[in-house]
Amino acid sequence: MPESALADDLERRRTGPAPHVATRAPLGPAGRLVWDFLTLFAERRYAEANPFLAPGCRMLFPGGKVMTDCTEVPQQAAATYRWVKKVFDRIDELPAADGTIVYCHGTLFGQWADGAPFEGVRYIDRFVIADGKIADQQVWNDLCLAIQARTGAK
Repeated sequence: MPESALADDLERRRTGPAPHVATRAPLGPAGRLVWDFLTLFAERRYAEANPFLAPGCRMLFPGGKVMTDCTEVPQQAAATYRWVKKVFDRIDELPAADGTIVYCHGTLFGQWADGAPFEGVRYIDRFVIADGKIADQQVWNDLCLAIQARTGAK
């Protein structure tokens, strides 16, 4: 495929919807809240995503990075990738004493900081939903393994 066609395809993937395996319709309120939050986030609509966070919400990312505002995430990630989207393979909702626990499982695709595309990187997000807001988010993914595989680092 010519380089311009690859660039066009990458731009379509960046601006278009993610090809989710899961569907939103069967989810309960907590699962739909997570779906909507992650969708806004992928579309870089951070001002619209931030109100989904409860006061004091903590978002814990790989490497122990803690953030409290959606706009912090792309600033922290800029050295690693230009953009990333999540493919939702499955969303599980579980009642808990402090609200509803929502797990979102799937893969990441996007563009590394140097412009090369990536896809198929596993992730799991765990959310605590309390009083209709995200009280806590923990993110696990294999981006570091993808970087190691790409660079040959150990």
